[in-house]
Amino acid sequence: MMNLKDWVGRTESVTDVATATPYAALSATFDRTPERPPAGTPLPALWHWLYFLPLHRQSEIGPDGHAKRGGFLPPVPLPRRMWAGSQFEFHKPLLVGDTLTRRSTIADVTEKSGRTGRSSLQAMKWPRSRLR
Repeated sequence: MMNLKDWVGRTESVTDVATATPYAALSATFDRTPERPPAGTPLPALWHWLYFLPLHRQSEIGPDGHAKRGGFLPPVPLPRRMWAGSQFEFHKPLLVGDTLTRRSTIADVTEKSGRTGRSSLQAMKWPRSRLR
């Protein structure tokens, strides 16, 4: 049997450009004017979620709609995945037009058992920085 602790320390880096169209699309969702902002416009806090979207071929998608297990994340043999929470610090704004990178590191993998059955917690670190 695989030791899930062997996945601790794995990293993944993804680069994206903070383009104007996702900004305009989310603005429209919030019933704001859906104009594409010029380069240099600061992204509102948490709008970084518009970027770094996962890109997987259909043949790489698992039955739960996510990428098949065993790529970056460990192949935990449980039926569901969920996001449990995050903490963010913004030291300076991300700007439309910036080239960004997301570095993800698996900090810990813990198996648990409770009232609803078995679960696995994967603690991740995602420092984000602007590339120049």
